[in-house]
Amino acid sequence: MNAAEVFDTLGLEYQRAWSHQPALHGTLAWFAATQPSGSRVLDIGCGTGVPVARTLAKAGMRVTGLDVSPVMVDIATTQVPDATFHKIDIRDFESPPGSWDVICAVFSLLQMTQAEIIQTLGRISTWLRPGGHFFLATVAVDVEQVTLPWMGQEIEVSSFSEENFEAHLGQVGLRVVRRSRPVFTPSYPGAMPEESLHLVCQRP
Repeated sequence: MNAAEVFDTLGLEYQRAWSHQPALHGTLAWFAATQPSGSRVLDIGCGTGVPVARTLAKAGMRVTGLDVSPVMVDIATTQVPDATFHKIDIRDFESPPGSWDVICAVFSLLQMTQAEIIQTLGRISTWLRPGGHFFLATVAVDVEQVTLPWMGQEIEVSSFSEENFEAHLGQVGLRVVRRSRPVFTPSYPGAMPEESLHLVCQRP
């Protein structure tokens, strides 16, 4: 199944399983405390809008969320009326250089190829204003298009190790300023603890 079909199927079930990650909420609280009201935020793979878009919109930021799943976009639009949501694949999205203060990609780059991830990181760097921040949450493992069972679906994922992610980010001009490797057990039957990688990067 492609990403749109997977997330159309999961809908609010995804939010119930994943939205209460303490480390994620900690990073969002840091953004809410450090970024001025009115900051322009792009949420890539916004899902249901909770918690990323909702938390940052409540902090007075102007949030735009993108997702490939029309079901997710509809849910997000209902749940976070203070933000704007669009059904579009980030690979097809265009934005002027320096047009965003904060860009978030919370587990949304996993269903691309490694080459597409690298290309997307380069475009994200261009879209950020100098001094702007990019928040990446992902799973840190060097894999290319591996099919895995996940929440009763089959998904195809690609990613990089922490070291390789940091190298690719550095090559596009992004410097890591906060990092963590939180472990979280999602709320669904048979779920196991999962380690993720959270990197907050800044464009100098």
